[in-house]
Order: sequence, then C-alpha cells, then structure tokens
Amino acid sequence: MILCNCALCSGLTPSRDWGSYEGVIYWDNNATTPLAPEVYEAMEPFLKERFFNPSAGYGCARHVREAVEEARAAVAALLGAFPSEIVFTSGGTEASNMAFRQMAGGQEGGIGVLSTDHDASLKTALALGCGCVCPVDREGRAIPEKWESMCAGGVSGVSFAWANNETGALQDAPVLCSSARKHGVPVHLDIVQCAGKIPVDLHGMEVDYASVSSHKFHGPKGIGCLYRRAGAPFSPLLFGGGQEYGLRSGTENVPGIAGISLAARTIYQDLDVKVAKMRNLKKHFIEGVSRIEDTTVHGLYDETSAPHIISVGFAGIRSEVLLHALEEKGIYVSSGSACSSNHPQVSGVLKGIGARQEFLDATLRFSMSEFTTPQEIDYTLDTLYNIVPNLRKYTRR
Repeated sequence: MILCNCALCSGLTPSRDWGSYEGVIYWDNNATTPLAPEVYEAMEPFLKERFFNPSAGYGCARHVREAVEEARAAVAALLGAFPSEIVFTSGGTEASNMAFRQMAGGQEGGIGVLSTDHDASLKTALALGCGCVCPVDREGRAIPEKWESMCAGGVSGVSFAWANNETGALQDAPVLCSSARKHGVPVHLDIVQCAGKIPVDLHGMEVDYASVSSHKFHGPKGIGCLYRRAGAPFSPLLFGGGQEYGLRSGTENVPGIAGISLAARTIYQDLDVKVAKMRNLKKHFIEGVSRIEDTTVHGLYDETSAPHIISVGFAGIRSEVLLHALEEKGIYVSSGSACSSNHPQVSGVLKGIGARQEFLDATLRFSMSEFTTPQEIDYTLDTLYNIVPNLRKYTRR
C-alpha cells in the first residue's frame, strides 16, 4: 500500500480553528471542505447505536425515520422549499443527472446549457442529446440575447450553474429563470457552489429542479439533494422499495442525511458576517496577487461574483508546476475544476470566457471558506512573490 506523506496525512492535528491545519493552508474548498466536528458528532449516533433501517416498523426504526424527516424539513427551510420537494441523493452529480433525464424525457430539442457549466451538466446534456450551448461574455455571464434565443428555440429544458465553480461568476438567476419560463421551458439550477455562500430562495425564483452537494459546506461526502418543485413532473430512475416518495429507491444514507442537515443549518448562521469576511479577504488577496507581473484575475471579482472563488492566471508557468511548488510550501490549491483536477486539461471555462492563450494552461483556482484567515492570505502572497519569479527563470517564454 502506498501512503501519502503530505502534511495533512502525516499526522498533523487540526489547529484550534478546525477549518485549518498547522503548517497547511487549504485553498481548495470548492473541491471539498473539511467536515465540521459538530457535523461528525451529529452523524456518529446513526453509525453506531441508531443504525436501524428507517423503513422498518419497530419503534427504534421509526425514531430514525423521524430524524430523516426532521433533516428534510431543515434542508428545505434553508433553500426556501417545502420538505416534500427535497429528495436526498448521493450528491450534486446524481441530482443533476436526475433532473436532466427528467427534462429530456424523450422529447426533441435536447437540453440547453451554458458553455462554462460543470461537467455534471455538460456531459449529461451531451449524452442525452444536447440541444444548444449558450455562450458567455468575458465575465462568464450568459449573453442575454443568446439565452433568450436558446429558450425560444425548442429545447426541452435548460440548466445553468448559479455560481461558476472555477471563476466564481454569478449568473443573474432570476432573470434567466424568468426568460425560460416565458417560453414554457423547465429550468434546472445548479447551486452546488453557492449553497451556504449566498442566500437561496428557490420559491422566489421560477425553478423546477436544483442540485445541492453537502461536502461543499462542511458536510459529509456522498450526500446531497435534488429540489423538485411541487407539481414538476418526475419519473424515478431507480426502482425498488419506494423510498424518497418513490422518486429514489434504496435504503437512505441516514448518517449522511443527519450530516447535511446540521451542516446546512450551521453554515447559514450569521451568513452575512461570513460572506463579508470572505469578500474582504478576497479583495485583499486580489490586490496582492495583482502586483505580480504578468498575472490576471479571470472574470468579475466584485459583489456580483461568488465571495469565495478567485481564478488567477500566471503567464509563463504551467499550472501543474506552480500547484506543486505551492504544495511544497504547505499551500493546497487547484488547477481546474473541483472534480477533474487530477486529469489536467485546458479549462473549458477559460476558453468560454475568452481567456488569453498564455493563461489557458497557467491558471490556478483559490477557493476559501469562512475559516480562511488574513495570515493565510499574507503567507500565500509572500510565497507567490518568491516562487513565481524563480519559476519563470526556468521557463522558456
């Protein structure tokens, strides 16, 4: 067995602030966030003494069923939804696939998506016969007239990520949803990267389906949910015991459900304070990194962008090289999409926003959480000030 000898896996213990580790600065929260200790504690009883199948008829199992329904109500309240509209899934990818397959439904026209959407959307739409891909502008936002044309063009459904997972570009979700509704087109909203980062009110927008993933806001991996608007058509993909209102059969992941419930409630406590802190840190980091010659920050970085995502291009240095140089200094970042960074390739998102050629394979994504500190920002900047010029000395430009 090959064991990782990185700082985190070599026995380092969490610092007093559980969101960080002594000697390690974690800038890859879009890939996954650390599990909150209180979330682990909420899950533990359902892994041990409360292990019962919630579909069983005896008293102990009924108490577990009650816990599942309490969790459903808690998640629904935070998303501006009814409990009956929440279907627990294995994560955002499954939820998106379920929604896409429902919208496709054997109809002609395919599903319309944004050119910068996550692969869970792009590849699913392609597999189902993608009807149209809407381009974005240099800030990563849907071009309104192109979106309108796509919605009017006979697609069977449309989907977009509210917050882009690489650049943090925020779409004008109410406007895009309203445009689709005007043409009678069902809408799927990918809120994986903005749930827990911005307020969400699904009933306040004309949304039919939405996807959420727990491990993006300090919950466990392997659990998420699909929002399905009351009355929206839905045919199950999995058949069996009829769990989740008959929409997703299979014994529920009760520990995960307990985890997503507490994680969602915790992340939305004092959300305004957390967001303000991240925006200030983001501004500080961008001001500092912009002092490095031949760098660029992709997309918008004001309050119309996600508060926790920064995409920076460093001309003349391949992203993988800079990533590993930072890793040696105890700084963990991503060179691309949260779910595909182990397979380096030119980012479709950067192509979609028209990034210059020299940045296509020379961009890193820095994604923070509410636990990122000013000291971590300054250490990262100081490290970049030292290693970027040195790496460029050995790069043919």
